[in-house]
Amino acid sequence: MADTTQARGRIRWLPLVMLVALGALWGGNPSFSKALVAEELSPAAVVFWQTFLAGALLLLVCAVRGIRIPLTRKAIVYYLVIGLVGIDLSYMTLVFVVHHVPAGYAAVVILLSPVLTYVFAVLLRLERVNLVRASGIALGFVGAGFLVFPEGSLPSPDLLPVALLAFVIPAGYAAANVYSELGRPAGADNVALATATMFAAALGAVVVALAEDSFHPVWHEIGTAEWLLLGYAIATGLAFLLFYKIVESAGAVYLGQVGYLVTLFGVAWGVLFFGESTTVWLWVAVLVVGTGVALVNLGKGRTESAS
Repeated sequence: MADTTQARGRIRWLPLVMLVALGALWGGNPSFSKALVAEELSPAAVVFWQTFLAGALLLLVCAVRGIRIPLTRKAIVYYLVIGLVGIDLSYMTLVFVVHHVPAGYAAVVILLSPVLTYVFAVLLRLERVNLVRASGIALGFVGAGFLVFPEGSLPSPDLLPVALLAFVIPAGYAAANVYSELGRPAGADNVALATATMFAAALGAVVVALAEDSFHPVWHEIGTAEWLLLGYAIATGLAFLLFYKIVESAGAVYLGQVGYLVTLFGVAWGVLFFGESTTVWLWVAVLVVGTGVALVNLGKGRTESAS
């Protein structure tokens, strides 16, 4: 009896531990990006090695588990759209932006992804307008205003154009989120989809890197940049495995809470590794945007309950 109680306790704690770990890994993306651009790597080179090595790690998991990767026309289009928009566009923008603004700032901007996902879904008529969720959208944009307010969370008003460019990151994530429902191949394994999507993103990134002559040959010399790339790739691969494991064991609604952890860890890693300072405006933005995201999620729950 005691053993059963202990086992249930472990099961209850496991999703929480995985959620915190996922938040820490994804929250590290801005800091990894900032460290790599400091090593003079281009955004395309960073994203290529990040996704290619992460894809290799996930492919190994598929091989061990005997998971088949679908290669139908619909599946290939899915990989390309999610890889090029959800990963390449967002991650390359992230790498570029954190070269100019604090990693903590980028982490807060990413929190807007669920808000923009709902906006896109409404525009495409995939979701109905809901008062609670609409209030969340309004709060999300108010929080974004606090974030880019001159002399607020930005080191300098001159960085406003770059700071506004950062909103491409959650927009790319949101577009991918919407398409992930519309274009998902029926019956496909989640890890298989993640693996192929990583390779699609790597293909897009290497094309950009070669076109702008910024490809980084990691085999020439193993140094700080190469170890950072390896760490980034492993963190990305592990994050996707945790992502799907949490959905499987605790559900998508539970997973939605990870956004808050990503922001908190993102700010914390920026302070820890780069000595970034935080401002009152930054934390006001976190509070307001976080409340907006909570309302968007709450409104979704009510809509599903009513239907």
